[in-house]
Amino acid sequence: MLKSIFIVIESIDAAGGSTQAKLLADRLTKEKYHVFPLHFPQEDAPTGQIIYRKFLRNKNKLKFSRREQALLYIQDFFSRAEDIRQHLDRNSPPAGGLARGVGKRAVVSDRFYGSTLAYQTAGLAGQPRRQMIRWLQELCNQGQPALPKPDRIIFLDIPLAISLKHLKSKTNDFHKNHRKQQRFYISYQKIAAEENWTVINCADKTGHQRSIEDIHQDIWLAITN
Repeated sequence: MLKSIFIVIESIDAAGGSTQAKLLADRLTKEKYHVFPLHFPQEDAPTGQIIYRKFLRNKNKLKFSRREQALLYIQDFFSRAEDIRQHLDRNSPPAGGLARGVGKRAVVSDRFYGSTLAYQTAGLAGQPRRQMIRWLQELCNQGQPALPKPDRIIFLDIPLAISLKHLKSKTNDFHKNHRKQQRFYISYQKIAAEENWTVINCADKTGHQRSIEDIHQDIWLAITN
């Protein structure tokens, strides 16, 4: 593996992304990496708090357009951009208050700008979808400054029925979430194929969810081979 590596775990809701990101960070630490873990949206950052308050925890009577939503998420990513660059620069002190030293370094992020590509293009097709993707990619990858580019983006492909089963106990509006999750799942699959992400199948041939340990092992093999 690279001595400095930036890995992103992407998934729809209730697919185990946070669990797998933590397992990967813990394993990299055992392999003597200085690991800087991140989770987006950030609950302890101003932009992340706005996102949770406006979109994820409360019903917002004032609707935001797709582009307005995207800009808030992208602000959240940019708030950590310099920390990511500093941590991966082996000539700089590690980020996150870690001890100084060169060593091997890793950033493991539970979602990054790939999630915005997937979520803000969900339900779009044709020219409107292409225009949205071009705009998002210009903001994230082509503008100055650009966001740090991950070395590997891993998409946890979990069958929609399994994620909905996990979500059912977390919401009072199951049918609404079913429609949303279906659009997000399809969008994630399209982006993963178009952007050449590493796809990890989270179900076996019978459609049952694989164990957390088996999925983690596939992720580990993907980043070490």
